[in-house]
Amino acid sequence: MPGAIEQVRHLFDGSKICLGYFGPDSHPDDAITNASDPDLNAFLYRELMPDAARFAARVASVPIGSAYRDQILFGADFRDSRLWREWMAPQDMFGGMASRVLDVDGSFWMFDVQRGRRQEPFDAAEFALFERVAGVMRRVTLLHQQLGGVSIEREMARRALDELSLAVIIVDRAMQFAYANAAGDELLADPAGPLGLRGGRLWARAASEQSGLKDLVVKASDLIGARGQMLLRTGDAEGRDLSLCVTPLSAAYALPGRANDVMIVARWVEPAGGGLAAARQMFDLTEAEAKLALGLASGLSLTEVAQQQGIRMTTARTHLARVFWKTGTRQQSQVAALLRAAELPLRIR
Repeated sequence: MPGAIEQVRHLFDGSKICLGYFGPDSHPDDAITNASDPDLNAFLYRELMPDAARFAARVASVPIGSAYRDQILFGADFRDSRLWREWMAPQDMFGGMASRVLDVDGSFWMFDVQRGRRQEPFDAAEFALFERVAGVMRRVTLLHQQLGGVSIEREMARRALDELSLAVIIVDRAMQFAYANAAGDELLADPAGPLGLRGGRLWARAASEQSGLKDLVVKASDLIGARGQMLLRTGDAEGRDLSLCVTPLSAAYALPGRANDVMIVARWVEPAGGGLAAARQMFDLTEAEAKLALGLASGLSLTEVAQQQGIRMTTARTHLARVFWKTGTRQQSQVAALLRAAELPLRIR
């Protein structure tokens, strides 16, 4: 979030930018801003709260999503207030555009961009652009407030999701993007990847697969909720395809007003090429048995595995029989599926 806020400041060539929370229970740390001064913020909450409360009341009168200019909303006498002279002016906040983007139980989030004393005021084109950006910030703020660590439990859950190699992506019925964990962000940001975002909506880059993906999302978002799977054929240099599971998001975890959101879990499908120690430990295989099992899981036939590992076919069959017995499987395809399923889906650092 701080990085995104800083990019918006650069977009408007601003001296100061802030996404802040205002209300009876607000705290000096309840703001995301550039060049934050903890001492100055503490001074605001300690000495200037009467002025800040009048400022907040005026902002609260502006409809959610509507942008305004400081000098129009507060008038020329605002610069006589202590709030401006002792808090805003020292931070070079001489002319701003702002919007109230979210109400939360009598409090609100405000998005604000300022320019300094030596800069030109924002013109009409910049104000129009700010109104568009404010709409985006409204959606971002809602996600930040709901998913961005409002409580330590949610922050811990977010970090846990980021540890997964599985991509977790949440969209609504219209494929509008809402959330992605770290692996999901990487997947969507890859310009050559099978999934991406267009206009804030999830998109399968292969036109032939877009309709299938959309159909799964629509079915999963229905009240009855249907889970579905599909495989995106990528044809990339590494020969990997992308396996998707599309499932309804439990109402217990949905954002307000988004009860029909859908969760997409994506995982690269690639041959098992490692995990020797894990295979031995999980299924009590000998090293020879584990090597043979991993060879089968990589897509080789039993004959090919025997040739690759330099063992006789009779020895390979003996190893295979023991692998079947120890893993509770009966077919080579079952061995391969079991080893892939047993891999821990954690990101490699």
